[in-house]
Amino acid sequence: MNIMESPALVSKAKAMYGKRLKKEDYDELVRKNSVAEVAAYLKNETDYGSSLKDIYENKIHRGELEELIKDNVFQKTLKLLKFSQLTKNEFYRMNLIQREIDIILTVIRSIIPEKFEEFEEDRFDEIVKAIPIFLAEHLGFELSDIPNVKSFADVLKILTKTPFHDVLLPYLVDKGEKIDYTAVERDLQSYYYSYVFNVIERSFKGDRKKELLEIYKTQIELSNITKIYRFKKFFKVTDEEIRKSMIDNHSRLSKSYLDELISLPTAEDILKALEESKYHLYIDDKDYVFIEYYASEIRYNLANRFMHFSIDAPLVFTAYVIMLETEVQNLTNIIEGIRYETPKSEIEKMLIY
Repeated sequence: MNIMESPALVSKAKAMYGKRLKKEDYDELVRKNSVAEVAAYLKNETDYGSSLKDIYENKIHRGELEELIKDNVFQKTLKLLKFSQLTKNEFYRMNLIQREIDIILTVIRSIIPEKFEEFEEDRFDEIVKAIPIFLAEHLGFELSDIPNVKSFADVLKILTKTPFHDVLLPYLVDKGEKIDYTAVERDLQSYYYSYVFNVIERSFKGDRKKELLEIYKTQIELSNITKIYRFKKFFKVTDEEIRKSMIDNHSRLSKSYLDELISLPTAEDILKALEESKYHLYIDDKDYVFIEYYASEIRYNLANRFMHFSIDAPLVFTAYVIMLETEVQNLTNIIEGIRYETPKSEIEKMLIY
């Protein structure tokens, strides 16, 4: 049997999908008034309990909780691949590359605490300790080197034997100079998508190839639109900073259209512009906001359909990862919404499930 075809993966993924957060979970989470309350609910009432069992809810910081949530999702994905003996297949390794990028970005944020408040004092040490030890055998760099990182040069040193080194080298700065984090994040994500599209182009044909390419092109579009919205909603940054964060390789959204969205003054103006454009916004009968232009329809709703009806292992795996990533984004929106005292009704509009 071709290694890409794995009935065991399909069955396992669908069983694990059944343990996802449901509407009643999101209803409860949106009612919470603090990050500590969100952490306590996830720890005691959901499948995230295994990753949060050792935390002290009243002491956990927003950044640490978000990292633990990402770790939980990665553990689920790796568990699925180990179960199906597919950890070394290059298509299924795409999720590992994304996790490596997440860790690298966490490390870089730790050395620019003036930009990221969650890394005051020893917060980074706590997050490093939260990274599962079993990751070590799957990473291209040594986890044990991470706590010693004090500069961008140190980051490059631990990444010497990885492709990430060359991606980051142009951003090496002298001591005291600012690291261009936005550009670093964009280029790492661009590297990830280049890897994804290269593997899909070489490994698949026909409808399977077309559907996988469609899903990942949609993911880029959703990422760009979501970044613009969240920057305008939660953060005080310049339009140039937002423009710099855009992933433009393999994007189907034109630069002029992205510039048009970025130039709008508020998050609400962005939603209105999407509603009035060919990428129209759709508000369903439960009043949850979806960006219908492929973004939710394919990235979430189509993924959901694959989970229910497909028996194709690569598509089911991709759908499962999308469902997990959507869950992470939902939880991030809830946590940030609570942190920035966003009205609960506004937080609900950003949730997709």
